Amino acid sequence: MPVLRQITTCPMPAAHAVEGRSRKAGRALEYQVKVCTRHRSLTQDWPGRQISHAPDGRCGTVLDHRAYEQVVQSHGDQWIGPLTTQRLRDYGGDVAAMLRAAHDWLAAVFKDPEMQRYEIHGAVVTALDHAARLAEAVASGRLDPETGKAQVLAALGVAETIDVVSRGA
Repeated sequence: MPVLRQITTCPMPAAHAVEGRSRKAGRALEYQVKVCTRHRSLTQDWPGRQISHAPDGRCGTVLDHRAYEQVVQSHGDQWIGPLTTQRLRDYGGDVAAMLRAAHDWLAAVFKDPEMQRYEIHGAVVTALDHAARLAEAVASGRLDPETGKAQVLAALGVAETIDVVSRGA
């Protein structure tokens, strides 16, 4: 099941794309990142074939067909890690532990009264907490793995999109 992510708030139509394909026979599409000319630099961390094409879709749209673990790894490497310093590899691949640590780190930063004026970050903290709770429920067996993982990815997509809005990216 593909996951839709939004890594910019740019309203421009996409003019460039990076397509990552499987190395296996048939080379199935794993992800496609679409950006406008101004945001083309955002694709530098997405390995794959660069494509310039007529406008198609909105800048910042990522259609991700990869497995759950790979999508979470991508969130960790390209969004959560730079934002919170928490990376999946630091937790031995334990998604719930990494998300909980990222939430706790971000929540601590925004407890500072000076930082509380950035109210939209409270929404990022809340969405990240929701993703962490879902991952914890999957890890403990309280949620069906397939359904729970889909919910984790949806919550991460919401958190990432809110963060993008907060930064005006």
